[in-house]
Amino acid sequence: MKRIIFSLAFASVLWSCKTASSSVTAAAKQQIEVTINLNDVKEDKVLVTVASPKNYTDEVTYSIPKTVPGTYSIDDYGKYIDDLKAYDAKGNVLPVSKTDDNTWNIKNAKSLVKITYLVNDTFDVEKTHEIFSPAGTNIDADKNFMLNMHCFVGYFQDKKDLSYNVTITHPATLWGATSMTDLDVSTTNDKFITPHYAELVENPIMYAKPDYTTFTVDGMEILIGVYSPTGKVTAESITPEMKTMMTAQKNFLGKINATKKYSVLLYLSSMTESDAKGFGALEHPTATTVVFPEMMPKEELIKAMKDVVSHEFFHIVTPLSIHSKEIQYFDYNAPKMSQHLWMYEGVTEYFANLFQINQGLIDEKEFYTRLAEKITRANTMNDTMPFTTMSANVLTQPYKDQYLNVYEKGTLIGMCLDIIIREKSNGERGILDLMQKLSSEYGPQNHLMMRSFSQKSQL
Repeated sequence: MKRIIFSLAFASVLWSCKTASSSVTAAAKQQIEVTINLNDVKEDKVLVTVASPKNYTDEVTYSIPKTVPGTYSIDDYGKYIDDLKAYDAKGNVLPVSKTDDNTWNIKNAKSLVKITYLVNDTFDVEKTHEIFSPAGTNIDADKNFMLNMHCFVGYFQDKKDLSYNVTITHPATLWGATSMTDLDVSTTNDKFITPHYAELVENPIMYAKPDYTTFTVDGMEILIGVYSPTGKVTAESITPEMKTMMTAQKNFLGKINATKKYSVLLYLSSMTESDAKGFGALEHPTATTVVFPEMMPKEELIKAMKDVVSHEFFHIVTPLSIHSKEIQYFDYNAPKMSQHLWMYEGVTEYFANLFQINQGLIDEKEFYTRLAEKITRANTMNDTMPFTTMSANVLTQPYKDQYLNVYEKGTLIGMCLDIIIREKSNGERGILDLMQKLSSEYGPQNHLMMRSFSQKSQL
């Protein structure tokens, strides 16, 4: 995740497998069917219907995430769910009680066939919460829908590993930009299937009037989707710079190739009272959601996009390819954070700067200036707090207030490791070689190395 704070003149940027079924065979046949209705929007609320799989217990819980990977904050997305109801096959309403901000307990669950609820957007009420805009939602009927799926779809207890079949009905004038494959050929219905909940929530969709470009870089398909309220910015107008940058990134990464498709979803805010004001981006394995002000001059927007998207794209290395058990088995409602935040954000931010000089996009003076600025900003924060301790406890104070240091001191940790590796290898290897080897040897499904590494290090 990358947060950005702009001055009013935009003159500076401060970086800131389990199931409840009776048998494995029965579980394999079950899936979670979800319908999201973007046609009938009332009071900026969207209706979601979730068909329940077969339950073998008298009670079951349905949860919306408390937090999601990459945000490092408690956001309680369940607060934006209204009027959740549960039904049996005859349409009778079943008893439902809300046990906390994000969880509902449903009784007589053996007869449960579906639940329905309304979803509020977060952009409209940003003064009342701290949800980072790229992780939030926008509901603007017939114009734009920013669907971060963790805000719209939850999970039944012990059923996160079932496949999800999601149908989205929408106006024919709107097109959904996403890295998922639409299995419905119609212009008013989209159908997406993911093998489990974790993959669904990592695939945002932005619906808007079609404005997108696609290009291929070293076998990876790139999609740039843009929503600009006044049409000031188009996907075509920013694509040349994005293509140059992402080509350079792929060249820099070499054999690391974690995905075949990658989407950049750019939402441009009108900066009105009821629009997004949390500027920056949130990474996903195959996508990045980005929010910036539409009023930004093009040259400032391009510069910000280069810095932010390059950072998020490098997350395909860590934590999306190389990560600990806490990330592999992420608990959305009782999160346990990893000790490796210094790597996930710090090394990523180091790469986001290193690749630019490596690929000739900036000169040495600019590179050293950026690092010097990070030293200066890191010195304004707590320099005695172990980064592994801060990483594991980043959701609580006093560690929460030190989060932004992952982009400052975290980058410097990555640089120091790079220097040490180069010194020890007579300049033949660096930190990129290390990450390439870890990615090749362990990959996204193996957390054993990261667990072992954390036990031996205190930064």
